[in-house]
Amino acid sequence: MNKAIITIYGRASEGKSETVKNVCRLILSTWPTATYSTYNGTPLDYSQDILLSIDIGVTKIGIESQGDPNSRMISEDSILQLADRAVNPILGGCELIICTSRTEGMTVQKVDHIAQAHHFRTLWKSSYYTPDFSHGAVNQVCAAETLDLIKSIILGIL
Repeated sequence: MNKAIITIYGRASEGKSETVKNVCRLILSTWPTATYSTYNGTPLDYSQDILLSIDIGVTKIGIESQGDPNSRMISEDSILQLADRAVNPILGGCELIICTSRTEGMTVQKVDHIAQAHHFRTLWKSSYYTPDFSHGAVNQVCAAETLDLIKSIILGIL
């Protein structure tokens, strides 16, 4: 499998973080034997932003739901921690990273920098914006589509 970063991008308050949390839930329910390690070793708590790695057999997936300017992605270089085992021996070494980002600026630059420096392909997927439909339902649809992308990458289709 070639390494890849899937970034859910969009404007502020469009459900990017909730979508990524839903992706995490779907991964863990799709692969019930998967194991995970959280950023600070505490139990996984979806009521807050999440940073973790998930081991599915020989595949390691990193997840970061903070993608706003000056968030953990920037201040603590969380994407680098997921990408590089030397930087973070517990979370690092991921072949696939799922994260959030704004549409431009420092978070986009961070994803592009880590991808280039650590030889990741990038796939940018927009979050969904809706003034009319249920935000929760729309985030679930986006998460399910992202899970399909993850499966395609793992299987070598993409």
